[in-house]
Amino acid sequence: MTHDTFNALLAASGVAVACALLSPYVIARRWAFLGEGISHSGFGGAGTAWMAAAILPALHLNLAWTYAWVIAFSFLAAVAIGWLARRPRLPGDSAIGIFLVASLAWGFVGQQVYLQKFHQPPAGFFNLLTGKLEPVGIEYAIGACVIAAAVAAIVWLLHKELVAYCLEPALARASGVRVTLVHYLLLLLLVAAIVTGIRVVGNLLVTALLVLPAATANLVSERSRGVVAVSIAVALIGAWGGIALSSLSSALPAGACIVLVMVLCFGAALLRQQIGRSFIVQT
Repeated sequence: MTHDTFNALLAASGVAVACALLSPYVIARRWAFLGEGISHSGFGGAGTAWMAAAILPALHLNLAWTYAWVIAFSFLAAVAIGWLARRPRLPGDSAIGIFLVASLAWGFVGQQVYLQKFHQPPAGFFNLLTGKLEPVGIEYAIGACVIAAAVAAIVWLLHKELVAYCLEPALARASGVRVTLVHYLLLLLLVAAIVTGIRVVGNLLVTALLVLPAATANLVSERSRGVVAVSIAVALIGAWGGIALSSLSSALPAGACIVLVMVLCFGAALLRQQIGRSFIVQT
């Protein structure tokens, strides 16, 4: 195993675990579309970086600068969406949709401004959309593992509060749960997982890491601990299997392969459930 491959596996594993731990809450809270809104808001941040570089060439655009804007926009969008979603006259999905389309539009405007100025697409444009796992520096790989450890610690400490909030916010508030704090904390955890995962699978596919693990686990187990364990297993199988597939050919992007392996896991779980139901009906 080469050094780059080891770093890629370590980074993908960290991202997979972080997203898998949050996946049951995303499914329970029905926040799959929210993940799309946050991840696409990051694209708007990249568009800001590209536009600034076109207007002020002295900025010397690089991937670190672009990624910093992605992180900033993702956090701001998550807080703004969370605040708007709590307004009585604006449904949550409407708030998400507004930020999603606005960020996409702004990102593509920034890309076109940069293209007109320098006659080439900005560095990292396609990687931001689809992800590029190799080469991965050890700093990013360690950072992904730190994010996963932080998510695991918070989920372990606040598991009851998170479950109560996701299942029934009003009842959780009546029981003494600080719902507003839990609401924004869960949003920030999602942002941390998403902005880390963008480097692995890209802006377009990162939400799959937050949806597929728990969606698969819910078909396999009805117990809370079982769902978490299966979610982590599915995410890691996807990460390792996707990297293994992408290593067979440079034409196979790692991010897309990771998602497709998890889709296969979901299909297998669904087939297993259907076969089990058919067996019960026949007997």
